[in-house]
Amino acid sequence: MGATIRHFNRAATSTCAALFLFVIKPLGQADQNFEPDFKIHSGKNERLSKLKSALPKHVQVFGLFIQATEQVPDAKLLHAADITADFLDNDRDGKPDNPKVNDELWNERSAIVMGYDEHELERLHDRYGEMFDTYALQGLFATETLPHAGPHNPKSSAFDASIEEILHIITSVGYAGTYPKVFGERRGTELAKAMDIARGGYFRTVPRRYPAGAWYSYDDRTCDYGCQVTEYVYWALTSLLDGQDFKNRGRDIGHEWKLNTPEKLRAKDKAVVKILTDPKYRLPTRLPDGKYRQKRKQAAVRLKITPDKNWFTLTTELPISSTAVVEKTNDLLSWSLAMRVPDDTALLDFPIEARLDQAQFFRLRFND
Repeated sequence: MGATIRHFNRAATSTCAALFLFVIKPLGQADQNFEPDFKIHSGKNERLSKLKSALPKHVQVFGLFIQATEQVPDAKLLHAADITADFLDNDRDGKPDNPKVNDELWNERSAIVMGYDEHELERLHDRYGEMFDTYALQGLFATETLPHAGPHNPKSSAFDASIEEILHIITSVGYAGTYPKVFGERRGTELAKAMDIARGGYFRTVPRRYPAGAWYSYDDRTCDYGCQVTEYVYWALTSLLDGQDFKNRGRDIGHEWKLNTPEKLRAKDKAVVKILTDPKYRLPTRLPDGKYRQKRKQAAVRLKITPDKNWFTLTTELPISSTAVVEKTNDLLSWSLAMRVPDDTALLDFPIEARLDQAQFFRLRFND
């Protein structure tokens, strides 16, 4: 990957100006905090280098990667990236809602691994299993990634499984690692206690029959206690966000989850609702809809940075025939560079020299 530039902006006193802090990183380094650009990269991912042969395509979304095989259509890969971004940046302001959870995903080298179907991922695991064990991974199939299915389309009885699988890794790695006493996937955590109530008691393994009053009765015997917690928080959060109430959905899932609407969940499972709505955890308050890229908040002035060793080029789109000025300040000197936007284009390039790993401030302003 190319050099990564972390940038933070704040509104200046005028709508025609913005102050930017740039930290130039050496080429090849990534960062978990910058706004995703939804570009599909090919070849080696330095953070997950062992996956290159098996999963040569990737998109970075904050602290989480989406790695895919060549058989995965780009549209499916980008949809998964969009859902990921919406879970992590639910208010769509270009920053992770819970930086601690995002950092945990990053530190654990987490990724969604996408194969075309279950058979392709199984073959890859059989061949590269030891390499896969190096990272925190969650599988997702292109065949079950359905942008036009429920819950996005209430008239469809199919389900977009990217909602489930992506949320699984965010909660089981990000939240469980950040808040182990609350979201930890073991007996005794706050989430596990709520699950034991929902299942009608504590069961280390899947029981032959759940108590009559249980509203969570997942029956996959390969799913251990920790796995049951992962599935439980998925059911609860997506139901709270009205993601389990579309065509035939209640009937299809009733054998393992009965509280498929916000009203049912709030009335019956108060313990989990209390956890999921606690503002300190900054969990999503809106179900991802696959439209993060179109609806994310846009800055008044957007910048594109192209790095090249000690130089980078700042490209910005400004009103035609306006004059733009970039002002740089560091400990030693201040300077400014003024350029007029040509009449036939609104794109303007500023070549700027900068030292690696040195924080520097730049102010961009323009006049009509």
